[in-house]
Amino acid sequence: MGEIIFVVLLAGGMFGSGIYVGIKSGYWHLFAVFAIFFGCFGLVELHAIKTTNMSVSQQMWEFGANNPVGFWVVIGALLVSWLALLYHFAQKKIGGKR
Repeated sequence: MGEIIFVVLLAGGMFGSGIYVGIKSGYWHLFAVFAIFFGCFGLVELHAIKTTNMSVSQQMWEFGANNPVGFWVVIGALLVSWLALLYHFAQKKIGGKR
C-alpha cells in the first residue's frame, strides 16, 4: 500500500502540475519537463526491475544498508539539488532577484 501511495503522489505531483501549467495556462515546455522526468523515471524503474529484479527504491535501500554514510550523502545531495530547483522556480515570488 505504501508503494501505491508513493506512485500516486509522485505521478499526481508531476502530472497534476504539468497538466495545470500545460493545458490551463499553455506553458507546454513546463508540461514537457514534468512528463519527461516522470517518463524517464518510469523507464529506468522498468529496466531496473527487469535486469536486477529490484526497483530503484529497493536498490537505494540496499545501498543504504551496505553504505550508511554514502546513503546520507546521496540523500543530502538530492535534497540540496531539489531545493535548489524549487528555489530557482520560486525566487521571484519570494523576493529574490529579478
